[in-house]
Amino acid sequence: MKNEALARWRNGARSPGAWINLPDVHTAENQARMGFDWLCFDLQHGLLTEADLLHLLPAVTGTQATPIVRVLSNDAGQIGRALDLGAQGVIVPMVNSPEEAEAASRACRYPPDGLRSCGPMRGAMLEGFGYLADANEQIACIAMIETQAGLDQVEAIAATEGVDGLFIGPMDLCYGLGLAPGSFGEPAFVDAVARIRKACEVAGCAAGMFGYDASMAAAALDDGFQFASIGSDISFFREGAMLALSKAGGEDQPTKVDGPRY
Repeated sequence: MKNEALARWRNGARSPGAWINLPDVHTAENQARMGFDWLCFDLQHGLLTEADLLHLLPAVTGTQATPIVRVLSNDAGQIGRALDLGAQGVIVPMVNSPEEAEAASRACRYPPDGLRSCGPMRGAMLEGFGYLADANEQIACIAMIETQAGLDQVEAIAATEGVDGLFIGPMDLCYGLGLAPGSFGEPAFVDAVARIRKACEVAGCAAGMFGYDASMAAAALDDGFQFASIGSDISFFREGAMLALSKAGGEDQPTKVDGPRY
């Protein structure tokens, strides 16, 4: 199955996506039909588990949204399992070296390009064994840069064979740089983002950003990033509810969402 989001990234097109944190099949089904290029199901920090993917990933099959999974860690078993369940890409957190990036890439691919074990249950159900013919080209391997160590080697990580994109986790990158969380305007953070984007440009891989809202995502896309999340299922619910309350409840109702946007 062609990875439409990956094709857009490779062509340099703007690619907005959304984060899925809730283990609710109807929410995933709804978000997949809203027009997003991709949806990321978050096993690392979301309120869902691997077992939930059995229901969530089929809910987006046949839509324009490419299903991606952020795995718990850079573990070949976890990566292979997410792909066998139907993900067309993985976001791998805390990648700090080209060696770690290579391990993630090889976990995404069948031999001779990698070490992924053959057992694509959903891929074979949907496409037969033809899935194996081009799976290595259609799976997106995305490495997160969110530590000082990762930033120090970002050029080598971006140039690692089989890495299709780098993805910035802004809060963890702040922590990694010794900044307070949310210090997105600090020169050290701005310079780090520019360095990551440049590394992607030179290496020919896609640059991605976790956007805490649509404005942050739009700024990243305007700045040369190929893909960014414009929000999450939780943030959409919160903002929509607050807006409705504001319209219906009068001046004493809040007009904005306070707190983090997850």
